[in-house]
Amino acid sequence: MKSRESINISKHLQTRQLNDIVENRTAYSLQAAELNVYETHARAERVELRFGHPVLATMVRGKKVMHLNGTPSFDFLPGESVMLPSHELMCIDFPEATETNPTQCLALALSEEKIQSLTDILNEQHPLVDRPEGWRMRGENFYFTNDTAVNQLLNRLVYICTEGNQARDLFAELVLRELTIRLMQTQARHLLLSNSAQYANQNRLAYAVQYLREHLHEDLTVGTLAQKACMSEPHFYRCFKQEFGLTPIEFINRERIRLATELLSTTDRTVTDISYACGYNNVNYFLKVFRRQVGMPPSHYRQRHRSRTQAQQILLATTDYFSNGAY
Repeated sequence: MKSRESINISKHLQTRQLNDIVENRTAYSLQAAELNVYETHARAERVELRFGHPVLATMVRGKKVMHLNGTPSFDFLPGESVMLPSHELMCIDFPEATETNPTQCLALALSEEKIQSLTDILNEQHPLVDRPEGWRMRGENFYFTNDTAVNQLLNRLVYICTEGNQARDLFAELVLRELTIRLMQTQARHLLLSNSAQYANQNRLAYAVQYLREHLHEDLTVGTLAQKACMSEPHFYRCFKQEFGLTPIEFINRERIRLATELLSTTDRTVTDISYACGYNNVNYFLKVFRRQVGMPPSHYRQRHRSRTQAQQILLATTDYFSNGAY
């Protein structure tokens, strides 16, 4: 997909003090949160970190390997975040960190009281459809790629913390409220979208998602999906946008492009054929949407994927060759 928008901490780096080469910490305290900036300038393993509040950890630069309870280890890269409940232990490796290539990460500790207060307001004024539990920040590890809105809010928060304005708590309060809502939307979207078949019988939006995934090659409209969800079209549109943070049309295009990347990677079908298979009757429109979402034309995506696959195959064959003693 498109290159991820970066988090800008350049203003922070101009004034911070570097006292430790592993997980050097700078903390910006706010009334409703604490923003921590961590930097590591040397390779290290099994560094432990724990917060007494829910925390959003976001990679800015470099690479970490994260070890979390009940989750397979994973590479943690710029543009990615993980949401952790309070007192959750993070065990971290820094396989590539050096003085000239430091690892940089944000850790935003959030107030549980503020989260609860916000969810109470949302559940009273903007209840979710077919979700008895309502708005809430789920109490488990949640790993995701930031969208543009989350990155913009984090950048705004870094700027507020480093600007030195006396009203920064007031500014930060507005940003934190929006960020918390968007994090809950991201969690809800991930839960329903990754388990749409499981929830289809009890959640009308999940049923609509499952239907559109099974009919991506057809002429899908918001009206059709609203009918499947047994809602009026305006009500369906509002509920979908509120629950997932995307309009139905944005989501349809996202799912179609996801299918297109899969077909480009696994088949030799022509771009025109793939366009039709993904529900686009106008190839030029397909090319426009694909480039906007992926950042390159379909032909370039296929070429890049195949080059990467061939390189992986050569590496695997070489590893097998030497591991079998054939030298």
